[in-house]
Amino acid sequence: MSSTFTAGMAFKKALFEAIKAIMAEIADTENVLVAPGMPGSFQPDEIIAVTALEVQQDFATMGNLRTREETLTVTVVFSCLIGGDETQELPAQERAFELLGRVERHVRMVDTTLGGVVRQCLLTGVQTDGQTPEEYLQAGRGVDVTATFTAQNRVRG
Repeated sequence: MSSTFTAGMAFKKALFEAIKAIMAEIADTENVLVAPGMPGSFQPDEIIAVTALEVQQDFATMGNLRTREETLTVTVVFSCLIGGDETQELPAQERAFELLGRVERHVRMVDTTLGGVVRQCLLTGVQTDGQTPEEYLQAGRGVDVTATFTAQNRVRG
């Protein structure tokens, strides 16, 4: 749970690895592409991109160790595309939320510290336009759901 200056990258990596493992566990998600940033040229119908990292630190105890409390946030984008017309709009949205729900349950109930990397981690925000982005329309209907996962950590040293 500690680092000499931040657990930021360890948190992002642990969340990425957890999502990869969650998706590999079940047959209906084993082909979901999980990327540690924006995916490359390979663009399957279901992508989870673990993207932005933000670290905020504040004073903790004043002592010779000069510890800090940090709040870490990682943005995860769940993109789902289903071929077809407007009748596929809601199924695409439901699928993205289903994938998000699997990750949320894992960090809230199964591994709240992401293997001891942070003190705790929770889903703290979800945002979506709720409609197919213009660039997806040729291929069908899809959605991007952006989730924010927030963790707390104590930095010592």
